[in-house]
Amino acid sequence: MINTSPEDKAIKYTIDFVRIPSFSGEEKELALHIRDLLKDLGFDKVIIDRVGNVIAIVKGTTWNEPLILEGHMDHVDPGNLELWHYKPFSAKIVENKVYGRGTVDMKAALASMVAAAEYMLKHSFKRTLALVFTVLEEPAEGVGFKIAIEETVKEKPFLVILGEATSLNVNLGHRGRALIKTVIKGKTAHASMPHLGLNPIIASSKMIKYIEKIELPKHSILGKATIAPTIINCSPKCSSQVPDLCEIILDRRTILGEDERDILKPFTIVHEELASEGYKVEIGIFTETIKCWTGAKVGVKYFFPSWLISKKSSLAVKSLSVIHSKVNPNAEFKIWNFSTDGVYSAGERNIPTIGFGPGNEKLAHQPNEHISIEDIRKATRGYMGLIREYALEK
Repeated sequence: MINTSPEDKAIKYTIDFVRIPSFSGEEKELALHIRDLLKDLGFDKVIIDRVGNVIAIVKGTTWNEPLILEGHMDHVDPGNLELWHYKPFSAKIVENKVYGRGTVDMKAALASMVAAAEYMLKHSFKRTLALVFTVLEEPAEGVGFKIAIEETVKEKPFLVILGEATSLNVNLGHRGRALIKTVIKGKTAHASMPHLGLNPIIASSKMIKYIEKIELPKHSILGKATIAPTIINCSPKCSSQVPDLCEIILDRRTILGEDERDILKPFTIVHEELASEGYKVEIGIFTETIKCWTGAKVGVKYFFPSWLISKKSSLAVKSLSVIHSKVNPNAEFKIWNFSTDGVYSAGERNIPTIGFGPGNEKLAHQPNEHISIEDIRKATRGYMGLIREYALEK
């Protein structure tokens, strides 16, 4: 790798990272690989915290409020392998594109951040720089990031740069995400005599029909709130038996100003209707405990707030200017459709947060996920420019 450009290193790191599967809760091998790589590069401190996040720090000489480059190490399942043209962890290069699960979401960004920071280590840092690579973002965005900032970094960041895919634009926010869990309890009976039972599956169908009629709010920039049933389970599961319990998980995308009470209030009507028919109904924000690859257990409440940074803010304007000059003269301010670790930094803590990353977000979680080598090169130059602007001695 002697005399290799940072852009070429970013391509190599992307291939290396993609070839290491890192499902949520199973990020260990990739985390250890990245930790060892960063230690070899000469960061002042490189640690793996109690939940498995990797944090690398370069101490600044004057400003303690750090610049954070952030991304997550985990990825979703490849799904049906028959739909993939190339093996999802092969990192095969075809027509100047790297194919594989996690290329866009978001190992190319991690690789570009590492290569950019590596190149900048030979300069003098006035502001502390921290690379924060998190676990468990796919199921529970912001949870790992919160632990990394509050338990390891400990200083409130000056700016967080999220590496989620932006097509090399500058993103300023997105809708929030909540998971609503409904539990409907009925009465079991033999399926040949359903009138002797109280079928919660029928009640669930009423619940879903009701959901379609809920009036959802809209934001001028973030767009419209949405709600979608994503998981249904019942028990007992027997083809000749009416179940006595049905659970539904609803994915609710929120806009600015909505809180837990706002998103649960519309369910009062259907709750009362089903109760009048004899069902027992419980509706609330879904909570659970997730096990990390380190063995640590983290409690998660699935209410992650929306956030939006003003396009007139000085950091947004300056960041766009850097990207214009270094990478993409046509870059614009955008928002994400999906949710990111920014729910913690901007949504919960009100820390200035922007997004800049390689790749098209529409390819995330899709079969044949891929990223162009040119995007990796440009993202590396973009991160170098942002580090130079915000962290180096002028």
